[in-house]
Amino acid sequence: MAKTINPDLCIQCEACVVECPNEGISMADDVMVIDPTKCTECAGMFETSQCAANCPVDAVEDAYPREEMEVLLSRAADLHPERFPRD
Repeated sequence: MAKTINPDLCIQCEACVVECPNEGISMADDVMVIDPTKCTECAGMFETSQCAANCPVDAVEDAYPREEMEVLLSRAADLHPERFPRD
């Protein structure tokens, strides 16, 4: 799992929703959630995770266990084949 949103800190401003290049963040049961099958921590696209970089209250946190960069990049390639062509 890549990133999570701490519901105790989140103010539901949806800044993370707008910034996620994978459309992996949504509202569920009155809390913002990150879909772990879509979270790549913006690997290969940005220097930092855009959800965390744009959260005004630091509600975006690392989830454990942390995923390896290889896993994140593979997921990014699956989600954006036009951006990450495979051989």
